[in-house]
Amino acid sequence: MHKRNTLRLTTLIAFLVVGGLGWASEAPKAVERDYVTAAPAPVNQTWEQVAAKSDGCVSCHTESDSKTMHQSPAVRLGCTDCHGGNPEVFNPLDGHAVAHGDGGPYDQARERAHVLPRYPGQWHFPHSANPERTYTLLNTEAREFVRFMNPSDFRVAEESCGACHQNIIEASKRSLHATGAMLWGGASYNNGILPFKNYILGEAYTNDGVGAAIEGPELPPDVVEAARAKGILPKLYP
Repeated sequence: MHKRNTLRLTTLIAFLVVGGLGWASEAPKAVERDYVTAAPAPVNQTWEQVAAKSDGCVSCHTESDSKTMHQSPAVRLGCTDCHGGNPEVFNPLDGHAVAHGDGGPYDQARERAHVLPRYPGQWHFPHSANPERTYTLLNTEAREFVRFMNPSDFRVAEESCGACHQNIIEASKRSLHATGAMLWGGASYNNGILPFKNYILGEAYTNDGVGAAIEGPELPPDVVEAARAKGILPKLYP
């Protein structure tokens, strides 16, 4: 059994090393960009401030189900509060639909208004259809682009949504749906990589896309075992 587990682990390491060398040799080169980091979304602001953060955006993006992604009209958020970008750039063609991709005024305005990726080829830029399975691709991107693409991404959600929803963000980051602890725990134990049935691995990333450990809640010593029995773990390692 020991030899079998050692062979499995050796095979896994060899696969990662060889695969990593292949990826490194074929890795696309990043485009150097000067990113402007948007301020965190505020709890409240005037409608004039909202308009200043949205007017340029809606000169092209003329239709949406809700301007603020909230049903309540009490929520006052501009487009760049959540996504970043430059709301001072307006459609140069007065809202008329045009065929773009020729490098003309419309394309130039789009590039000034949007947060552009470091790896445009991987994103099929300027096409809006995203590639499949972009989760790890986003780990190679600038945080500003991650926020532009998906303000609810846990790598940037504190800036986009934390002013009102910080408790929800903290709980969600530690949920089984986010960490996949059962997947990593089951796979590592059943394949002889780790000898633990109590899961210690989970998926999480820092704001810069680096694998991170997740700390559980600080609990009094007399409730630690009861908490563990209910699935509340002290720590998950990346």
